[in-house]
Amino acid sequence: MPRVIAVVPTYHPDHDVVAHMRALRAQVDRLIVVDDGSGPAADGVLAEIEGLEASVVRLGRNRGIAGALNAGVREALADGADFVVTTDQDTDLPADYVADCLATFRAANPVTRLGIVCADRVNGQPSLPTWTSPEGLGLVPEAIQSGFVVAREVFERAGLFDERLVIDCVDTEYCIRVRDRGFRIAIARGTDIAHELGEMVPFRPFGLRRRNRTGAFEYQYHSPFRQYYIVRNNIDLVYRTARRHPRWAAAVVKRQIGPALDAVTSGPQRWRHLVATVVGGVHGFFRIRGPIPAGLRRYLTRS
Repeated sequence: MPRVIAVVPTYHPDHDVVAHMRALRAQVDRLIVVDDGSGPAADGVLAEIEGLEASVVRLGRNRGIAGALNAGVREALADGADFVVTTDQDTDLPADYVADCLATFRAANPVTRLGIVCADRVNGQPSLPTWTSPEGLGLVPEAIQSGFVVAREVFERAGLFDERLVIDCVDTEYCIRVRDRGFRIAIARGTDIAHELGEMVPFRPFGLRRRNRTGAFEYQYHSPFRQYYIVRNNIDLVYRTARRHPRWAAAVVKRQIGPALDAVTSGPQRWRHLVATVVGGVHGFFRIRGPIPAGLRRYLTRS
């Protein structure tokens, strides 16, 4: 039987996380929770997680999701993992999720060279496979990292997650890199995970209320702090991939323009979103990576 180890980054986890970890621990041989610099405030929750026979690794400072994932993946590989499951702290996996993903790996033939299996649906919304493999597996170009089941060979050949991105686009960049190494990403048909994708807020351009036939129009809201990374890292990825994947790069530009305009023109914190978008765009253009500058972080996150 393959050895399966799960890696879950946490940041200021609440008690709901304990229930998610309990369900996940029952599906894997070992659970590694990497706390990304939450500090003493997380002591109680992390102690409960340790009580589930999970390993808790506490980072001394916040390193971002890529750094936290890599800390756990390194330990998992050192412990002989054949497959590594990665999820976010707010993701709830169904009881047979890992088994279904492993069954998808077993169904793949060597020609497909399957490297990652992910969820078929997230909150009921389908992933919509782009291709079908010779044996009938649904293949996708990219997926969210939460719910990945990754074969050991992928980490050995494609490397770990890119810590220079810190947060946002970490999974997208990894999917591109994995595919460039010849691996494929498949969905585990019939699986559906619960995952928090962000807050939905009313669209109010310049403070005005806009309505459609069903009521207030809503969009997915991210904080100015996140907006900086979203803009910066997407531009960075376009630079990296435009020559090899021009259609993907064009699609990224198209799908990011709307949300960026929503954030800048609609509340809350429109001015901070404007600053985050402009500075993130400049940093992306000049390939400035790593953690957000301290002064900018203080401005974007102050109450």
